[in-house]
Amino acid sequence: MSHSRVRKAEVVSEFRRAQLLEAARESFGQLGLAGTTVDDIARRAGVAKGTVYLYFKSKADILEHAMLVDHTRLRDETVPLITGDGPLVDRLTAFLAAGLVFVDQNRGFFEHVHFEMGRDMRKRTLQQLERIFHDQVHAWRTALTRARRRGEVGRDLSPAAAAQTIVALASGLAKQRIRGWLPGPVDRIAATTSATIWRGLAAR
Repeated sequence: MSHSRVRKAEVVSEFRRAQLLEAARESFGQLGLAGTTVDDIARRAGVAKGTVYLYFKSKADILEHAMLVDHTRLRDETVPLITGDGPLVDRLTAFLAAGLVFVDQNRGFFEHVHFEMGRDMRKRTLQQLERIFHDQVHAWRTALTRARRRGEVGRDLSPAAAAQTIVALASGLAKQRIRGWLPGPVDRIAATTSATIWRGLAAR
């Protein structure tokens, strides 16, 4: 088989997997984990049930892959905001907003899945989230260390402690948003929270 044909087959496979995962995410979000069947996922994706099993072993396998894709996307959409260019306070606001937008885009899925998943799946999910947490903390620690050298934040600031605090607060905002305890426009929430945090970080 030629290289072009192999590549085309890979593209088709990637597209089909993404299509099935999106259909599964919609089903889980609307019907819940227990209420979703492989038939539901196949019907939403517009494929035969047997096609689903060409790509995934079971409903649990689909869920695990969907969670992994989401967590990878969360990391990829937040860490570059921390390490990018521009004033640190603007990066802080963008980071907080990105986390809330991510929650809003996936709220139905998170509401059902996180409360219904079994112990093993919950453990693996928490391990994935822990890795994201550490990646975000590392990025913030690096950014704050550089900002301290530039005099952008207080000289007595501990980058490690501040980084932990920022990421923990962002995680707390996301959890409150999922539960419906933090209504209102994302931009306003992110800007208000960022301004409060910045008062504790900024050089005086």
